[in-house]
Amino acid sequence: MERILNDEEKIRKAEEIYFRRNNKNYSTLNKKQEKKTKIIKDKIVLNLLIMFNLAIIVFCVQNKEFIFTKEFIDKLNNYNSTATEKIISIFNNFINVEEKIESNISEELKNETKEELPKEDNQKSENIVENSNQLNEDINKENISISSINEMELDIRNLKAAYKFIKPIEGIVSSGFGARESEYQNVRGYHTGLDIATEKGTDIIASMQGIVDLVSSEGDYGKHLKIRCNNVTTLYAHCSEIFVKEGQIVAEGQKIASVGSTGNSTGPHLHFEIRIDNRFVDPARVISF
Repeated sequence: MERILNDEEKIRKAEEIYFRRNNKNYSTLNKKQEKKTKIIKDKIVLNLLIMFNLAIIVFCVQNKEFIFTKEFIDKLNNYNSTATEKIISIFNNFINVEEKIESNISEELKNETKEELPKEDNQKSENIVENSNQLNEDINKENISISSINEMELDIRNLKAAYKFIKPIEGIVSSGFGARESEYQNVRGYHTGLDIATEKGTDIIASMQGIVDLVSSEGDYGKHLKIRCNNVTTLYAHCSEIFVKEGQIVAEGQKIASVGSTGNSTGPHLHFEIRIDNRFVDPARVISF
C-alpha cells in the first residue's frame, strides 16, 4: 500500500521534477550553443585564411616584376644563408656542451682511477687520461677548423650573390691567403689577404663601391685605407699615396691610391683584403686574379 504524501512532500516532489526538467533543457541548450559557437569560429578562421591567400595572390600579381628580379632573389638567398649560419651556430653550441660533459666525465674517471688503482698503476692511469685529454683537444681543434671553413664558404657564397667586385690592380699574386712560410722574420705566418706585386706608383682602383671608412698610415699596413659597404669591407695596404678621404663615397673602379712599400713590406705591392664583419675571406675565391 502506497504512502499518501502530505502537502509539503507534494510541493517538494514537484520542485524536484521541475528542477530536473529545467536542468536537462539548460544542458541541451548549452551544448547547442557551444556547437553553434564552434561552427561560427571555424567559419571565421576559414574566411580569414581565404582572405589571406587572396591577398598573397593579389600581391604576387601586382609585384610579379619585383618578385622575379635578381634583387629579390639575392635578398631571399641572404635570408637563407643567415638562417643556415644560425643553425650551424646552434649545432656548434650543442657540440660544445657535449664536449664539456665529456671533459667532466673524463675528469671524474681520472679521480676515481687514482683512488681505486694501486700506487704502481697510477702512472699508467695518468698517461691514459693525458692521452685521452690530448685526443679531445685535437678533436676540438679539428671541429673549430671545420667550422671556420664552413663559415668562409657561406661568406663567399653570400658575397658572390649580393655584391660585385673587380680587381683593384693588375699584377702578379706574390703571396696567397692563409698559412705561409717566409724567410723574412717580419712576415707573419698567417696571411689575411692577397699580395699583388707590381711597380711602385701603379694606380689602385676601388674593388667595390662604398664609403671610405678609414685612412691611416699607422701599423704594419703602412699607408692604407678601408672602403665599407654595409658589413663588407675591402682593405688596401702598403700604399705610397692615398687619393681619398674618410667619409668620402667612392664608386667601383675609382682611383683611390697608388702602389708603394710602406709599413711592414718586403717590396712594392698591394696587400688586399676582403672582410665580412671581423671575418677574413680569401679574395681569390671571390675575384679572378
